[in-house]
Amino acid sequence: MRKVLMLCPTSRSVKNFRLPLIRKLVKEGYSVTVCAFDDEYKSLINETGAKMIVVKGRNRSLNPFALIKLKKSYVSIIKQEKPDVVLTFVLKPNVYGSLACKKAGVTKVYSFVEGAGDVFINNSLKWKLVRFVVCKLYKKAFKISRKVFFLNNDDKNEFVNRNLVFENKCEIIHGVGVDIERFSPKPIENRNTFLMIARLLKTKGVIEYCEAARKVKKLYPQATFNLLGPEGTLTKSDIQQYIDDGSISYFGETTDVRPYIEDCSVHVLPSYREGLGLVNAEAGAMGRPIITGDTNGTRDTVIDGYNGFLVPIKNSEALAEKMIYFLENPQAIETMGLNARKYAEENFDQNKINEKICEIIL
Repeated sequence: MRKVLMLCPTSRSVKNFRLPLIRKLVKEGYSVTVCAFDDEYKSLINETGAKMIVVKGRNRSLNPFALIKLKKSYVSIIKQEKPDVVLTFVLKPNVYGSLACKKAGVTKVYSFVEGAGDVFINNSLKWKLVRFVVCKLYKKAFKISRKVFFLNNDDKNEFVNRNLVFENKCEIIHGVGVDIERFSPKPIENRNTFLMIARLLKTKGVIEYCEAARKVKKLYPQATFNLLGPEGTLTKSDIQQYIDDGSISYFGETTDVRPYIEDCSVHVLPSYREGLGLVNAEAGAMGRPIITGDTNGTRDTVIDGYNGFLVPIKNSEALAEKMIYFLENPQAIETMGLNARKYAEENFDQNKINEKICEIIL
């Protein structure tokens, strides 16, 4: 039996994004081993038929000694498992996993860049230095990879223009995809309800959403603005003033976003940058129009004026303007919602995406 080794950062990322691909590989008759920095969701991963190995590491640590140790651990695991194909996901596995594959003699290496993250968003002196080092590492690692998968054209073009990867090695896939049967269209009952699903991060545009909600509520008190997602670099205390004055309702974290999407009329994600913006794809699959940032990743989820609107990032005024448009033109919610479902079926069907990946890697 041929073997596939998947090098991932956290078991949570595997739970949230990799399970359908693992099931597809197992169904195709491959032995799958998943390697991550923790085993929190080991039992769930094992249920797919995959084996799990834990490698010591921290997802966001930049300790150079720990990174050298991580590479050595990867080499040991690869030699032990003897995989035919290695898939690497996100920065550390992409870099140190690819380098380890070369040392261990594995040639079928495929890397997934699922958003550029903080390294390419932030421009402080510290992050410029980190970006310089990361770019050097990416360039070295991607010489080893047979193919590098990107979730959007903007990220692909940036990596090519920075000479980190050759264009003929690049493949575009629209994220991990959506289970379009599970995220099925639902009738729009509450036409004045907006929803944002995101971890509470400044770079997700959380504050802009809250500010826009406050502006719109003054003109349209009947409008409702919901916010769903776990705390991050921002906490509930950072948005408490908007909760207290009735601008937004905050629901915290959930294991199932579908009831919240069904309850809304429009989904909003004013993020500064994404790999793709999966929540937009999920909301679109359920027939909800989208207002999102005109930036890397999110602009791949919306055709402006067709299934929603693109707005400039960091601009609560522009965001409020499009919210008001939907409140004043409720018929557009229905029309764009139907278009959003069609767009999701054409571009974000999980089965089609995993089929494409398997055609390339196997």
